[in-house]
Amino acid sequence: MQVKISTLAAALAVGLITSFTAAAVHAKPNAPVEISGTVQAQQATLKIAFESAAQQVNVRVYGVDGLTVVGAKSPVIGGTFAAGQVMTLLVNYTPPPGTSNLAVQVDGQFDGKRGSKISSFTVQNGPAAKSSVASSTAPTISVDGRGRRIAILPAQTK
Repeated sequence: MQVKISTLAAALAVGLITSFTAAAVHAKPNAPVEISGTVQAQQATLKIAFESAAQQVNVRVYGVDGLTVVGAKSPVIGGTFAAGQVMTLLVNYTPPPGTSNLAVQVDGQFDGKRGSKISSFTVQNGPAAKSSVASSTAPTISVDGRGRRIAILPAQTK
């Protein structure tokens, strides 16, 4: 019986390793760009540094949590950039009261491979919006490494 359990465990381990490896192969690669910026009351200055040569580059900007982008939402369509080139963008927006976010997406062909990268910048306009929920039980909204919004909930106490 001991041999059968260890054989089953080994088979499960190989299956898990294979599934994790397959998932890693099919993941969309990050674009080799660095997105940085500074945020003011109604304008952001963004710098996009290309770490490798890029073609068919599209840059899009989005408002999140009530922020409205004013002007071009796709400031670059089909652009070509050399390795080491840095592009500066000025993005105008109208923020709502409280906290909102400006999201930036860069995608294109980098050294012959398709890639994409998203970054988010928090915009604070006045004090944070009041919540009817007690602050000790209210979730905290954050952005993970892939640019997705997540809610961080406090631990329950008994």
